[in-house]
This record gives sequence, C-alpha cells and structure tokens, in this order.
Amino acid sequence: MGGIALCDILERGRNNFDLVRLVAAASVIVSHSFLIAGGPLSAEPLSGVSSFTLGQHAVSVFFILSGLLVAASLERNPEPVAFLGGRVLRVFPGLVACVLVTDMVVGPMVSRLDPLAYFTSPQTWRYLFVTLSLFTGYGTLPGVFEQLPAAGQVNVSLWTLKYEMLCYLLLALLAALGLWRRPRLMWLGFAVLVGMQLFRLTKVSVPEFGVVDQVLRLAICFFIGAGAYRLRHSLRLSVPGVLVAILAFLAAWRTTLEPLASYFALGYLVLCFAALPLGPLRRLCARGDLSYGLYIYGWPVGQTLLLCAPSLGPVELAAASILLAAPLAALSWALVEKPALALKGRLPAWAAGRRRGVPSVLPLTEERNGNYCPRP
Repeated sequence: MGGIALCDILERGRNNFDLVRLVAAASVIVSHSFLIAGGPLSAEPLSGVSSFTLGQHAVSVFFILSGLLVAASLERNPEPVAFLGGRVLRVFPGLVACVLVTDMVVGPMVSRLDPLAYFTSPQTWRYLFVTLSLFTGYGTLPGVFEQLPAAGQVNVSLWTLKYEMLCYLLLALLAALGLWRRPRLMWLGFAVLVGMQLFRLTKVSVPEFGVVDQVLRLAICFFIGAGAYRLRHSLRLSVPGVLVAILAFLAAWRTTLEPLASYFALGYLVLCFAALPLGPLRRLCARGDLSYGLYIYGWPVGQTLLLCAPSLGPVELAAASILLAAPLAALSWALVEKPALALKGRLPAWAAGRRRGVPSVLPLTEERNGNYCPRP
C-alpha cells in the first residue's frame, strides 16, 4: 500500500470501517466467551501477552473509529442539538430493543422463577431503568443466569456505552466553547489527558483500572480518532508508517508506556487496514452495519447458550455466539437502527444544521459510519 492521506479514504465506499467494526465486535464476543465459560480474566486471548486482552483492544478500536467518524459528523452538523440528536438516534433505539428483548422475552424464559414472580419482582423493572439510563452495564434480573460461572451477569458489554456518550458530550462541549476550532487549545487538552493517564499508570496497573482510569483510557482513544480527523489532510497511511507503529509498540512493550503506545499504534494500524483495497469484502460489509448489534447481543446470547449447553468450551461458545448473534444483529439493523437513523431527516431545520452557509463537509454516510462502542 503506497502512502495516501487519510482524507482520501473517508468517503463512503473507499474504506473498510464496516469490516473493522465487525471484526472488533466478533473479537469482543470471542474474548467474553472465555469469561462466560468460567475462565478468569487471565484466560482471555492476549492476556499476559499485552497490557489488554483481545476484547479490551477491540473496545479501543471502537472508540478510535468513533472519534474519527463522530468528528466528521460534527463538521457536517455543528449545531449541538443536531449533533447530540444524531448520537442518541444511533445508540439508544438499538439499545432499547436489546434491553426489552432481554428483559421481557429472554428473562422470563430462562429465569428459575415462574413468570408471575418474575414480572412482579422490582428487580425486573429496575433493570430497565439502570441499563437504559446507562448507569451500569452490570444490572441483574431475578433468577436469570444465577447458576452460571458469570453468575447473574445479563449483559456486561453495555458497560462502555456511558463512556461513549460521555465522549460525545465532551466533543459537543468543545465545539460549543469554540475549542474544536482552535487546534492549539484542543491539542493542549489532549496532552493533559495523556499526561494524566501516564501518571495513573505509574500508580496502578491495567487490571486495577477504576472509573477514572477507564474515562482517561477511552477518552484518549476517542480523541486519537478525532485528532486523526483534524489531521486528515496531512496524516499519511503508509507501509513505513506501519513499521514505525509496530516498532514503537514493541519498544514500549511490558513497560509503563505500553498501554498508551497501544492506543496510538493500534489506531494507526486500523486506519491503514481500512485503506486496503478489499473490494468484494468491503462491498459485502457495507450492506448493513451489524457490528453494534453483534456487540450488544453477544453477551446475553453467550450466557443463554451456556445455560442450554453447559459443556461448551470457550472456543465452541464463541463460534456459536457469533453465529446466533449475527441474525439478531441483522434484524436490529433492518428493523430498528436503520429506521431510527432515518428520523434524523425529521429534525427541525434549525436543529439539523440545514441552514444557508452550513456546508456538507464530508460525503460520509453517517447511517453506517456513525458511532457507538461498544464495550467488553
């Protein structure tokens, strides 16, 4: 691959972002299958090899791409209402459908409680509130999955969504304050985030990350993507760049700098992969964005499978989970996510940024190259 500018691949049909997200979502399912099947965190792929597991690296990829594509969305629709409205329409309709299916359909089918006891339990209705409010991704349902190794965990993958929405709000705030248009201040703020994470890494290791550490980690990944968009005309994607990214990661491997190095190296490698001419595969993945559905349905599908077939090992569980979650993801895209995104056209003209003088900065189809992050 010869060196090309990032801006040359941002137009719809000239990148592999859909494929990258599909691979990332499948990687999260694979990683989670080791936890669901009863293994400790150390049993997940890449654990012990790098600072993060396969699933954690996949989440970093989601946030990096989200930052890139959401920054493009902000350029197209700088009105705060339009920007945040688009983000809500991308994240919440699919989430609401998934939570309702899990709570109202799967829950009573697999619960050890009878249907009357299940639906009269306050816990059933509390799950809707704590999950849809993004308060936690660790909500439980009465009698559901209690006998499994990951006891009571209904949908752990949803834990990242609150951080995703936080990144959207932060980007909208930067735009509202005019900082997004002032690169020096933006880069200064980014440097502060990196410095704070570096300081935290001298105090805690990655397995000990708390809320503050996760905020720093995911915000840095998000703004690596947003920063790449700001540098889209000068950022070159090339084979020498790939070698430099790999060597930089190897130089930081097993040191305090490894987590930070992995964000930047992974981000650059993902963008280079997105530029590869994978014609037929690219066109196939562009037919529908199934990655969000795979991400949010993967965990409950895995838990249900293990409940029905307790002898499944992590590899078999991962394969079966991907195969069964894929049609659910397709239905989610066709029946919920895509129609919801079409509602953006019904926003009031003042909110949708359809004003004279507001250009369409980038011909990027947001319906698929939109945003979310899901999360392991």
